Amino acid sequence: MAKFGHLYIWFVIIVAGIAGLPRLLLSRRFAELQQAKLKQKNSIARSRTMSLVVFIVVIIFTGMYFTRWRHEVWIEIAIAFSLLSAAEFFFQAQFPNLEALIFQNRLLGILYLGLSVASYLMLSRV
Repeated sequence: MAKFGHLYIWFVIIVAGIAGLPRLLLSRRFAELQQAKLKQKNSIARSRTMSLVVFIVVIIFTGMYFTRWRHEVWIEIAIAFSLLSAAEFFFQAQFPNLEALIFQNRLLGILYLGLSVASYLMLSRV
């Protein structure tokens, strides 16, 4: 399981870094693209549904963290990554206007990059 945890942490480092950079550096353009996507039919409902699905994944990972995998570091990172994803889907659906999306992108960019750095620092614990 340690090898899987190590690979998963590298996955999060890369994916969170890739997710964070455009949100932080190109927040306005990224928000314009998101707003256009959210204006499509059923997009807001789909975003709300995705936030619920990802939140259920968080609950499952949390249960596994306290029962089966006994406080493994990669589960902590999976929970944090899933919570960020669920929050992103939820808040995009709740506040689909351009200024709110720009703020969300900047905040999530910082949080995703922070998760990437924190995951890298936790590699030594795996």
